Amino acid sequence: MKLRQNARELVLLELSNTGLLLGEVRYNKQTETVAFALEKSAFFDFYFPCSVSFDPQRGPVVHPHIINTMTTSSIRIQRDRVNFFVLSADISPALKAQYMEILNQVAGIHQPEQPSQPARPRQPRSSSQVVDIIKLREKKDDSKDRT
Repeated sequence: MKLRQNARELVLLELSNTGLLLGEVRYNKQTETVAFALEKSAFFDFYFPCSVSFDPQRGPVVHPHIINTMTTSSIRIQRDRVNFFVLSADISPALKAQYMEILNQVAGIHQPEQPSQPARPRQPRSSSQVVDIIKLREKKDDSKDRT
């Protein structure tokens, strides 16, 4: 059975001779975590890399990287090339919003910021979860007597 990459997380990383990149790291959540993929595995997959630069007037700006014109899937990065990384929880919301906007425009994909398990809708709870069988039997008997 081949293990597939079924999870992804937004990560800001700095690659040697490339600069700051913002994209999604893909990994298999049954066998690893995003930290494991970035720290321990020899290679990891990086989806839709965008370069991050700083504009004195606008602040940090996210732009699609030239790699995106050459491929539509993820790219494989050698872990030894990564100087540092920042996980999704610590990335500026402004950068996340810019990335999601670019992803929606360029790739035509609408994704939630953090892929997660589908939430189950909560059912309203009644005041009591215990059903009184005697009262139910009495109601049933009363309905029979009326007919």
